Amino acid sequence: MANLANTATQTKALKQVSTTLKNAALFFAPIRTGNLKRALNTANRPDSMYKATTSGNSTRFSFQIDIAPSGAEYGKFWNSPNISSTVRDGKTKNVPRSLDFGQQAADDKSVKTEIDRLMQGYTAAIVGEKVKVLGTILEKGFQQLSSIK
Repeated sequence: MANLANTATQTKALKQVSTTLKNAALFFAPIRTGNLKRALNTANRPDSMYKATTSGNSTRFSFQIDIAPSGAEYGKFWNSPNISSTVRDGKTKNVPRSLDFGQQAADDKSVKTEIDRLMQGYTAAIVGEKVKVLGTILEKGFQQLSSIK
């Protein structure tokens, strides 16, 4: 079976999921934290945010976003379970919606929609490939039956 994870269509779909994830993280990230949004945008490139690994007949896709990029390492504190009560209670310039922005981005509806599209395309490619193989087998079988006459 061809490695479907490396086809141009699949690569484009993987990049689309990565881009959507990055945009969601930028949306949910705290607003007034210096250069966090700029660092998130710079550090998270669609080409480096996904990984597709094939083992036997299965392919696994994973997506990763750096919530504490170089120059804005404090981003991790917005995703910490031990965040201060001042931040958690919204007593800062940022609103509590920014807490755990990485997970909020991963759970965002637009990200899930893109993942569904990726999986539909991948499934269609697998089914198409299997149908092609089955067609070849059937054609050979019919040729053999024809030669028996």
